[in-house]
Amino acid sequence: MATISDHFEVLGLERQLDLSPETLRTHYDGRCQEAHPDAGGTAKGFDAVTEAYKSLTSPARRLRHWLELSGITMVEDGSLPPAVEERFGPINELLRTASEIAERHREARSTLVRSVAEAEGIALQPRIAEARGELENAMAEIVSGFKRFDQSEPCEIREEAMEVVRSLSFLERWEAQLRAAWAKAGCW
Repeated sequence: MATISDHFEVLGLERQLDLSPETLRTHYDGRCQEAHPDAGGTAKGFDAVTEAYKSLTSPARRLRHWLELSGITMVEDGSLPPAVEERFGPINELLRTASEIAERHREARSTLVRSVAEAEGIALQPRIAEARGELENAMAEIVSGFKRFDQSEPCEIREEAMEVVRSLSFLERWEAQLRAAWAKAGCW
């Protein structure tokens, strides 16, 4: 089995989940200055710093990595965790509506049809923004539990932590899809 790189160590951080975006950014910036090839570092070292930052800025990836460093392997089954199941329908409906509007705009053969699609997209933006805010709040609430995880041994909270990884993974993916839909809805 290949050993995995400790992203916390790469950024000069303690191995803990409860990390603020500011702390991550400060450590990333410092390590980038040291690892950059123009500052005497190597491309491989700089890439490792970039990958560590990318991994740790995502709460789902950070928790997954923390578990993996403790020898706990995640098994993905693709099913929706109960904690986020009720959000699937409304999010899916918004994404479907945004996609339909974008397709109508793309295939429009007249200025009138294109303008109507643009107006519908702009009108949809507040609903998308509201849904994104709800997802961000849900993620923040889940991430607030990281303090408790930091005080526990990973093997003691294995099942709960794995469920949190799954929940956060869906929430992060949906938030990114909504962000892209929001941008498309007003910027054709």
